Amino acid sequence: MTASAAHALTASWDALTPEVMRARGSLKWVRYPEAIGAWVAEMDLGTAPAVTEVLQRAVQDASLGYTPDHLARAVRQEVARYQQQAFGWEVAEPDVSLAPDVLSVLMTLITRHTRPGSPVIVPTPAYMPFLSLPGVVGRDCLQVRALQGRDARGNPTWELDLEGIEAAMAGGGGLLVLCNPWNPVGRVLSLSELDAVAALSARYGVPVFADEIHAMLVIDPDAAHTPYAARPGADPALTFTATSVSKAFNVPGLRCAQLIATGPGRAAWDADGPSRWLSHGATLLGVQGAVAALRRGLGWLETVRTYLWGTAGQVAHDLEQVPGLELTVPSGSYLAWLDCSGLEGAALEAAGSPARYLLGAGVAMNDGAAFGAGYERFCRLNLAMGRGVAAQATARIAQAVADLG
Repeated sequence: MTASAAHALTASWDALTPEVMRARGSLKWVRYPEAIGAWVAEMDLGTAPAVTEVLQRAVQDASLGYTPDHLARAVRQEVARYQQQAFGWEVAEPDVSLAPDVLSVLMTLITRHTRPGSPVIVPTPAYMPFLSLPGVVGRDCLQVRALQGRDARGNPTWELDLEGIEAAMAGGGGLLVLCNPWNPVGRVLSLSELDAVAALSARYGVPVFADEIHAMLVIDPDAAHTPYAARPGADPALTFTATSVSKAFNVPGLRCAQLIATGPGRAAWDADGPSRWLSHGATLLGVQGAVAALRRGLGWLETVRTYLWGTAGQVAHDLEQVPGLELTVPSGSYLAWLDCSGLEGAALEAAGSPARYLLGAGVAMNDGAAFGAGYERFCRLNLAMGRGVAAQATARIAQAVADLG
């Protein structure tokens, strides 16, 4: 993307207003129509022109049927190529299979590729469905709380509790869910953490489900994503990676994710009928959109990442001035973790949680309680909005805190 095109694009995002976004009718903005939508993981920044063009052409050509073999092969090839070029992970096209979404991969993995009845281990705070989905299929969820700390500059940090994960594995856990980058704290996991997880997985024979759907959204210029499966200690028999362009290109409704597995893991997946059948759930529009995104949309994505990093800095600066709040600025993803533990007041207690109180002030965020036990005083804040809208959101939050007295 040329500099002038990038400038025009960012100017269009800066010009967004709540009224414009509500008129577009996305879930993020219509669920709470009186509030600024800063909750569900949708972006207000649209999608890449390459994706828009291919979808418009598909509708015009009435190309709305089943996915031809050559297009399914094309998306597998593009995913493999991107993994190699972006992260240095050599993936063969046959080791990529399609799925409608990441959660369907996880559900299939739990029900078809783990010990019957074994619990699912989930580090928290965690993407909400990771905590509820095991129960849907009759499994317990073992929550392992993150280790909280501070870096040299005093900023909050979140690390995997490796001892807690080991205890859960030793206690019979049958699968570890590893979200990297980590929703909702926005961390890109370190190589040492990935290697430690791989060692534990091998020691206890516990498969790892690596959700890397936010890998394309590493916005911090000083951070770099490494796929878990690319680490030398990750056992291919125990490693299953899910990815998609849905978050980075803002197309979750198109329903096209990928499961990457190699060696014995791939053989086990392909030998299981229900696992193979999952590929039929990916839609034709989703496949076409994914191919267009990976072939011709990466310049747009780079502009998005730069914009999101600037928005994160703006929001962090604004909220630094608000007593009782502490923001964990994300390195990977546009989702920020807001600690409201320092807030007090009768109105806050009457509301029941910071998220509900701030919703009353006109900012819709996700309630921290949904991300695991012990996070009731947190909110997840979606930063993927125009900077003018972000300024309105932080102003409303600041006023709501001031009103607590």
